[in-house]
Amino acid sequence: MDSKFFMSVFVPYSILLPVIIGMIKLNVLPGSARIIWYYLLISGVVSILAYIIGRVMHMNNLPLIHIYTPVELILFCWFYKTVLNDPGNRLHRVLVPVFVLLCIINAIFFQSIHTYNSYTRSIEAIICMLFALNYFARLATVTNGKKTLLSPDFYFNSGIFIYFSGSFMLFVFSNFIINSSSQEYYIIWVIYAALVLCMYLLFSLAFILCKK
Repeated sequence: MDSKFFMSVFVPYSILLPVIIGMIKLNVLPGSARIIWYYLLISGVVSILAYIIGRVMHMNNLPLIHIYTPVELILFCWFYKTVLNDPGNRLHRVLVPVFVLLCIINAIFFQSIHTYNSYTRSIEAIICMLFALNYFARLATVTNGKKTLLSPDFYFNSGIFIYFSGSFMLFVFSNFIINSSSQEYYIIWVIYAALVLCMYLLFSLAFILCKK
């Protein structure tokens, strides 16, 4: 498969797989699964808008990423608050407004809305990886491995962990990657697209496992 087709067509359209499966099973989705489905819908809309602004209107679409980043973190914080079910933990209440404030400060003083927000994307990746590791740590206390493998949340969490742990270095060095050679640029973004595809496939499996 051509790498350009893989990155610009195959992977973006692959989001339809978990979206459609989630839509079909919408009535039986638990709260955590519905949050992921909302995330996929928002992600799809942002991708369409980015394409229209960048490819059709020939304008800078990076301001969308500055808006999308805090929205993405809010959704994943909501997901982990639901999954971890720890009402005594106030971390989520503090984390969201602090991160939104960091995004605003970063856009005003450090990385303009017309450049890639690698700082806040990297921080978001670290936060989501820590949430995912916390989930895995709690699973370590569960002795029923079969039950774990049949849990949709296990695959949702695995998809999130794989995506953010693999993308972390890309977020950190994204502005340097832009100045790299054409071959290196495509190799790195093909890897990123593969991580996104892996996340979509794991989300699809999780939706399939959701039962009433």
